[in-house]
Amino acid sequence: MNFKAYFVVALVLVINLTKPLAAGTNSGQTLLEIKPVTCIVRQMGELCQMTIKLHWFSSSAIDACLYQEQLKLRCWQTKQQINEQLDISLQKNMNFRLIDSKNVVLAQQLINVNAAVSRQYRRKLKTDWSIF
Repeated sequence: MNFKAYFVVALVLVINLTKPLAAGTNSGQTLLEIKPVTCIVRQMGELCQMTIKLHWFSSSAIDACLYQEQLKLRCWQTKQQINEQLDISLQKNMNFRLIDSKNVVLAQQLINVNAAVSRQYRRKLKTDWSIF
């Protein structure tokens, strides 16, 4: 066989072998999306309060709860998809997790807190010993 024949056979094998693997990995998968993913405060340490848009999807109906670190925010019974808005408060980067009734983490997302004013001061443009 020449190179083109080997290439075609390899390509057909790769396509046929990856289809069942892709189908198997998607079964039972839960997707979580929280927007916005960043909260801006004036200075670090201040409380950030914002309304998030929460969307999660599961391939089958599940019982699940949304946690902000250890705090339970909201629970749903036998739902496959959720689109909601929630008010949250945080002072530092926090991990949000979707956990099922068996305490298995189905999905998670990190929300970052950034400061508009940096604690670092501006660098001096002249040194102290300059005569100019």
